[in-house]
Amino acid sequence: MTIPTRPSAAGLLALCLAFGATAASAQSSPPSKEDTVTLSPFEVKAEENRGYVAAETLTGTRVATQIKDLPYTVNVITSEFFEDFAMFQLDDSLTQIGGLTGLDVGGGFNLRGFASSSQLRDGFYRQGRYGQTNIDRVEVIKGPNAGIYGRSSPGGMVNMISKSPQKAETQKLTVRGGSFGTLQGTLEATGTIGSPQTYYIAIVSQLNRGADVDYFHIRENQAYFAVKHDTKNGGHLLFSAEHFKQYRHSQLAVAPIITDQKGTSSNLDDEVIGYAKNLARYQAYGPNSENSRSNDTLRASYDRQLSDVFTFRAGAQIFSAKLQNFNANTGFGAVTINSTNAASNLLSTRGATPNRGIINEDGGGVQLDLVARYNLANRKITNKTLVTVDYNDYYRFDPTRNSAAAAALTAWQTAGSGRIVALNPDYTPVSALTYFTGTTEDPLGAASRYTRRRISVVGGQFRHESRFFKDHLLTYIGSRFDKVHFSQLEYVTAINGVTPTMDAPIPVKRDVNQFKPNAGALFKVKENFRVYANYSESYFVNQGENPVDVASPEYKSETAKGWDYGFKGSLFDDRLNYTIGFYDIQRFGVRVTDSVETPVGSGNFVNVVRSDGDQQVDGWEADVNWSINRSWSAGVSFAHVNASYRNFGTRNPQAVGRHVQNISPENGGAWVKYSGRDGWLKNFSANLGVTYIAETPTESPTAGDTVTIVGGVPTVTRSTYQWKLTVPSVTLWNAGFAYKWKQSARASHSFRLNVNNVFDKDYLKVSKSLGDPRGVYLSYSLTFSNLFVH
Repeated sequence: MTIPTRPSAAGLLALCLAFGATAASAQSSPPSKEDTVTLSPFEVKAEENRGYVAAETLTGTRVATQIKDLPYTVNVITSEFFEDFAMFQLDDSLTQIGGLTGLDVGGGFNLRGFASSSQLRDGFYRQGRYGQTNIDRVEVIKGPNAGIYGRSSPGGMVNMISKSPQKAETQKLTVRGGSFGTLQGTLEATGTIGSPQTYYIAIVSQLNRGADVDYFHIRENQAYFAVKHDTKNGGHLLFSAEHFKQYRHSQLAVAPIITDQKGTSSNLDDEVIGYAKNLARYQAYGPNSENSRSNDTLRASYDRQLSDVFTFRAGAQIFSAKLQNFNANTGFGAVTINSTNAASNLLSTRGATPNRGIINEDGGGVQLDLVARYNLANRKITNKTLVTVDYNDYYRFDPTRNSAAAAALTAWQTAGSGRIVALNPDYTPVSALTYFTGTTEDPLGAASRYTRRRISVVGGQFRHESRFFKDHLLTYIGSRFDKVHFSQLEYVTAINGVTPTMDAPIPVKRDVNQFKPNAGALFKVKENFRVYANYSESYFVNQGENPVDVASPEYKSETAKGWDYGFKGSLFDDRLNYTIGFYDIQRFGVRVTDSVETPVGSGNFVNVVRSDGDQQVDGWEADVNWSINRSWSAGVSFAHVNASYRNFGTRNPQAVGRHVQNISPENGGAWVKYSGRDGWLKNFSANLGVTYIAETPTESPTAGDTVTIVGGVPTVTRSTYQWKLTVPSVTLWNAGFAYKWKQSARASHSFRLNVNNVFDKDYLKVSKSLGDPRGVYLSYSLTFSNLFVH
């Protein structure tokens, strides 16, 4: 049995455009002047000088909606924020949104106490790999309400919104550089092509940076092009192409754990006491190591107002992505101190067998939306109904092989080769480190991972919104249905007692159906004070789900349900806007280990992995944006998250109530910006920001526990208390200063100075790698613009 090596998504782009063209020809033009271009409800309004605050979002409802009218929480960070705070990459340093941490280039993030492995780009699923230069804003919808996009984390979803073509002719060249060998050049141009109805945006950029660690280097190539055409009948046609390539050479090491054996021969008092932070300052992998990612995407969309009531949109994307790593699995090993065997003390043993892994991914999707806006009861009830049909296809081929018995590998595995690192009492290496000398040209051994996976999802949703009492009461109700189809091949790992071979892989097929409702309401008590509440359900299927897990009779997808409630308001003539929200979410189907007596009555217990664990999260969030006056503005976002397990399997009852690893119980940020308007400070601006991450648990809730069956009951017979480990809290300050001036009517210049980690804080990230020390960056931009729009 075979599985196609390429997904059927190759025809999705043509399907979308054909559907859009059919709809355009089948419907008459809306009653407007021939050359009138209507604003699409599927894009937010362009706002001049929006700063860090956005008034509208697409992510919460799939159509442009005022954030203040949403009966749940959506946060937005704009590209102006990235620029003012010298954010070269959108990664785990983006902690300014309360409840959001751990954002990574591979697509993962933590939100409201839950981890996710994928994000959205313009509403389509994406495995990370985004370039900061072509992102207009980051929109974060919190809670199970993100289920409007189908499978999603219970905590919510992150949606990266691309920059849009503009009609005003502008060309901008920016050069930025500074600490750690950082250098970035970006060229951006936008304007019309041939006629005022056709306009484009083009961006090319390259970023290079290192670190205070030998061999580490990142090179990022980014390219983006989009063209938009406004048709005479009020339609909008958009094409875009994006390229992203990140070459990461010799990644940063993770600080290993330290176990104190207390100077006794018994292991009953062994205790894990922390992380060898100083060892993370050194390169573990050496010059022959990489962890690189790439992505190429084509998108198209067409939308049009079909009549006074109906608006239609069709969108599609196809993508191809790749991850390559070599010798990226030989990091520092755990360290022991106070052992009765002196030769075992203060050693860190790196991985014995480097491997070379490749993950090839491709796929795509189609989204069809029909929106109806109409009034009832003599215009006393305003309604908006959304019907969505979508299809997503994802394919993954991931051959990973260990290095074979080449000379380099034999030398690496030999005692005294340098693979075992001797440490000083401060956990720094005694001698200069040596590294694996093998390369990707060396022979490779047997495959350690080899699967072909396809996940196809067909779904649809209905969502109805009504406004009563002169818009004082907003209600919505909706539901979504998805059919998930797994079609996979396993070549290496035994499944249900059957061992596959390269010539006879095991096929795995499974269908999962999900129906998830949502409902909510927002009541305008006064014009400047609203209260809201909503209930929603969601489900989550990991796109990288292993065939051995999908084939298990115990398999089921994760689901969640949750409540959001709170209030939104404004003060000082709407110059200060705030949201205070509370939530309670339960996650079901967490994969855990149960102890099962087999056969019953035998006293013999075996471990069975099942999807029957539960996780509970509750907390609160506060977001404030304040336009103090024409020159000063400020904002705060903060969240408290209480994430714990209610059921971690019958094998580990001791984990109930323990915190979820890598979830910060508190985080957020605050900022203030000054923009000079008059006198010698005109065109000068300064910004100051602070981010905070609380002390965070970083290990599995069962790490370090030894569990045995005593009288039929799982019992912890000893523990190193590794599950208690945390990384300390960290507060980081960042500052920026900029000055702009015009050389002529068209040309302008700007200089910017940024200082990140102003007080040079020495800290570990939640990932246990070392955070950047103080960095100083300078940037220069030359802009040519013609504000006249044809």
